[in-house]
Amino acid sequence: MKENHHSTHWACFDCRKSFAKTESETARKCPECARAMTDMGAFFEPPRKLNVKRWAIMKILADYDYRFNTKDSFIYIQNRILQAKNPRAADVIERIELEKQLKQNDD
Repeated sequence: MKENHHSTHWACFDCRKSFAKTESETARKCPECARAMTDMGAFFEPPRKLNVKRWAIMKILADYDYRFNTKDSFIYIQNRILQAKNPRAADVIERIELEKQLKQNDD
């Protein structure tokens, strides 16, 4: 198994926690609940634990394979997908679907 030593943010959506750990080709397990975590990228800014709505938005992004791996990806997600400090889940999904359509039309 190949691993490098760049730090990234692994999110546990069940516990609503993020852990800075090295990148890995295999999913890491949450130290709290032992469920698989998601590598959200080095530029991921985890919401506060009690901000359930924001964590739900981050889960939607993860489910659609959006990651905060670079500064540019962070800016893209903030400006094109989220567009607001507290976006509604339905709006985020709508913008993701619109971006998918635009990308398919470009191909």
